[in-house]
Amino acid sequence: MNNTVYTELALDVSDAPRPVASAGYNFVRWFAAAAAPYFAPKIEEWSDVHMPFVVAAVTAVLGAVVVVVRRKSLTNEAEELETRHATEDGVGVFAS
Repeated sequence: MNNTVYTELALDVSDAPRPVASAGYNFVRWFAAAAAPYFAPKIEEWSDVHMPFVVAAVTAVLGAVVVVVRRKSLTNEAEELETRHATEDGVGVFAS
């Protein structure tokens, strides 16, 4: 559920075309997913066994802070579209 919400937020706030925004978002997401298994043991080697979890928690909190601080840019000013009714082959169809 969170993945879907954050994906839609990332794609909706971008001025780039949807395929470009999707590619950029997925690059960042998968880069982090690929880097985490490499860096977690390194962080543990440089400090102690708890530090990778602290880094993950701090990163999650910073992400939440960014979402809260930038929430105005994450809202879409969706205009209300008037629903038009049409019939097609005798079946009622809703179109907007």
